[in-house]
Amino acid sequence: MRVRLFVAGVAVVVMGLGTSASAATARGHALEDDWGGVFSFHHATAGKGYWFTCPLLTNISDLPVDVLGVELVGAPAHWRTGEARAARRPDDAGFWLGASDESFVKEPDLTRDYSKEPVRIAPGAESPIYYFVRAEAVTSPVAGSAEGCRFTYRTGHRIHTQVLRAPIELRDGD
Repeated sequence: MRVRLFVAGVAVVVMGLGTSASAATARGHALEDDWGGVFSFHHATAGKGYWFTCPLLTNISDLPVDVLGVELVGAPAHWRTGEARAARRPDDAGFWLGASDESFVKEPDLTRDYSKEPVRIAPGAESPIYYFVRAEAVTSPVAGSAEGCRFTYRTGHRIHTQVLRAPIELRDGD
């Protein structure tokens, strides 16, 4: 009888570990982009915020993807980062490059922030949403670069992160 209880107890522990392990964050491969260059602000100033457009997402998997968030990756230590926003693409937009704090809040298409809730991308579809990350050099010189954007998303019950390379730069006034 004791052996059966022990085996049943081990099975419950293993099942519990399997459940928590399946909810752990894994490296994802469901997103693709067509990013092809370096995005930079020339003549940047310390203390001013700049919003960079992350690569536009395409879901290349067979499952729906729910984008949960985005963050800037590999920013220099003298940049303040962490803010992110998401905005719907206007029908007539080809591609947004980004904006400074002042112009970002004035742009009518950028006023509704979709980053507060998951954004679903159907299998094989392009996202209807642009993601933006903010960088602010807190000291001079402002020059520096970041690697790209790290997206956190869910497929089914699994959480994934995936970095999409998109060189992002702030440059001092030349």
